[in-house]
Amino acid sequence: MRLSVAAFIPSAFAALVTSAATLCLPSLAAANVTIKDRTVNEPLVLDQNEDYFLHKVYISGITDMAALTLTGKINSVTLSHCVFSNIWAGMNGKAVATESQGAIVNTFVATDTAFEDAQHQLLCLREGAFGTVTFQRCKFRTTDSFLKKIYASDPWRTSPPTTEFANIERLELLDNEYVNTTLVIHPSVKVVIFRGDMTNVRLQSPSTHVIRLEKGQEPSIIPMDNTAVAKVVAPKVDAPAAVVKVEYVADRSEPVAEAAPDVVFESIDSADEAAVVAAPVVAPAAEAGQKGISVGR
Repeated sequence: MRLSVAAFIPSAFAALVTSAATLCLPSLAAANVTIKDRTVNEPLVLDQNEDYFLHKVYISGITDMAALTLTGKINSVTLSHCVFSNIWAGMNGKAVATESQGAIVNTFVATDTAFEDAQHQLLCLREGAFGTVTFQRCKFRTTDSFLKKIYASDPWRTSPPTTEFANIERLELLDNEYVNTTLVIHPSVKVVIFRGDMTNVRLQSPSTHVIRLEKGQEPSIIPMDNTAVAKVVAPKVDAPAAVVKVEYVADRSEPVAEAAPDVVFESIDSADEAAVVAAPVVAPAAEAGQKGISVGR
């Protein structure tokens, strides 16, 4: 059984929205959907063209489904201090803490939220399309005890749960914690901005533009850009590197840099999904590219 968002909304709030619609009050009828301080063991589905705000929502103990599912046309989703955990597969073989199923979302922002202990995937934003997606101070974590249970239940398994991203215009991963998981970023993610730990980051294509921020640098300094990416190893110098654009030659064995001397480049083999280490950069002064994608059906 999956619960729609209506099951999480207090009756007083639901009555308020209904009354607003009856009275034709635009300000109330267009009110945001807020869910806060709820602890349940039933999955939640967000499927309306609304601005969703979830604060201190804890969903755990789910079997054969995702704890949180995004589907349909959604304007925005904001998660704050939420936890989605302890997800096991059943007959259908599904076990994901949070996933998208054909969702079209303008903006998705999660802060201080945990996606943890899911048998197959901690998070999977793959099916659908997203504008700007931001995770800040979040935990993508498989605890050691849970990982041991996974391997015990499947002796042939050799890898931990993944965290997967695809079909995103701009992905911001800021000061997050990654424990016993591998980030998989598909070629359809146009720009990736990191700040903090980059362990276990893997790309499937060098067509994604990857930028590394240093502590204190904000993602707003980075404009939208469709530049190709190479593996970048930051030199030990005091001055920050400029934004680097890389052009790949035919065999992709030797990338050609257009800027930033004293930066070492190594090509990425998409077949190996090589780990990426990006250089600290400071983008030229410009307005941040926060434009979302179209959300029309």
